Amino acid sequence: MRIFKRQPVRSPVNPDFIKYLQSLKQSDGVQISGRKMGYIPHPLDLSHLTGKKIFIGYRGEALPSFYDLRQKGKVSPVKDQGPAGTCWIFATNSSLESCLLPEEKWDFSENNMKNLLAEECPQGYDRSFDGGGNQWISTAYLARWSGPVLEKDDPYNPFEGNCNVFPTRKHLKRVVFIPPRKSPTDNTNLKTAIMNYGAVLSGMAYDDGYYNEQTSSYYSTEGFPNHAISLVGWDNNYSRKKFKSSPPGDGAFIVKNSWGENWGDNGYFYISYYDFFLGVENALFSKTGNPKSTQIIHQYDPLGWIGSVGFESDTAWFANIFEAESNQKISGFSFYTASPNSSYSIYLYENITAGKPRSGKLVKSLKGTVDEPSYYVRNFSNPIGVNKGQKFSLVVKLTTPDYNYPVPCEVRIDGISSKAKSSPGQGFVSANGKTWYDLYDLITDTSICLKAFAERK
Repeated sequence: MRIFKRQPVRSPVNPDFIKYLQSLKQSDGVQISGRKMGYIPHPLDLSHLTGKKIFIGYRGEALPSFYDLRQKGKVSPVKDQGPAGTCWIFATNSSLESCLLPEEKWDFSENNMKNLLAEECPQGYDRSFDGGGNQWISTAYLARWSGPVLEKDDPYNPFEGNCNVFPTRKHLKRVVFIPPRKSPTDNTNLKTAIMNYGAVLSGMAYDDGYYNEQTSSYYSTEGFPNHAISLVGWDNNYSRKKFKSSPPGDGAFIVKNSWGENWGDNGYFYISYYDFFLGVENALFSKTGNPKSTQIIHQYDPLGWIGSVGFESDTAWFANIFEAESNQKISGFSFYTASPNSSYSIYLYENITAGKPRSGKLVKSLKGTVDEPSYYVRNFSNPIGVNKGQKFSLVVKLTTPDYNYPVPCEVRIDGISSKAKSSPGQGFVSANGKTWYDLYDLITDTSICLKAFAERK
């Protein structure tokens, strides 16, 4: 193996993921209320985001004491995950469908996502067809254009799985990873997201012992993250006396669950602002586009963002080299950002020499800022043509404030992403944009999360 003077450093692994691996039964296999709890902590640790304020453009808008997306026609119907550990998929689609309402009404297939992300399928994770997951895994499925597909094309079956592929109905444009709350009253980010976009996926630690069946309310003081829900509103005046044990103050979020309409309050319940794990893991599937039959995706990261690398600085360079399989026009790109107000410069080169991402001809460059930590897509105003067999590269300089691992990567980690793989000459990293290292030589089975989008000529 080649030795480099300044090698990139891998980001720390989420402590909750380590605990999950040590005791799988806590989240993937445990049965609560006769259901398999399915939220799995992710290896990515973004705890540096705790308490960070986002949605700057909306923060000046007054937040009411009560808000309910159901009254706005922005909540899709309650569904039932059955005995499978697929709550995270239902919460993902709940957010996706909500953000499209009321203008567009969709019923997306949970079955297709649970199946194509299983270890039995070519681009699956280390999970069974009915196994658990999280928002990062569902984002990967959507970002690679495996879905969403229609419920009527692939109806839900919690007991069986397959690897069938169906037409994708939307292309993912943005997922916002809302920072963890720093306190029970730190709810501006969540409320702003709900009020201005739609339902928010959130993780919780569910235990029957904390649920008050009489009032459909929940407040816990301990536990392990094991269930995903969607937040659809709030009530600042919801009495603390309605919970099985009284939290320190009033207030609750309105929750859409995935246990059918016969559970809770027609499928809904209230969770206290003071719940100990509420608001730690959050995602808003806020933006999609309409697919075209001529669109092409170039990517090496079908399993998505698993970890990050950096050079002990909040700025780093990364690049992918692709080869055009047909005559096409490069129309846009995507990557992930780990901090609010991340700034980037991106460059598109044609006629690349193998192993040299900044060789060839520079044909496009632009700068931008990503306001929220997110999966981020941007289109070029004027697509750039490349011919069949031509190599081209996307090169990114990215600064992620307060986070020293700017390069988002798909990483092979046993227990979740053992199918991750890479090849020489695909992904490259640099501390300064001049000296480039092939990521294949540095970290085993690691690919850069940087996609290129194109349209056939």
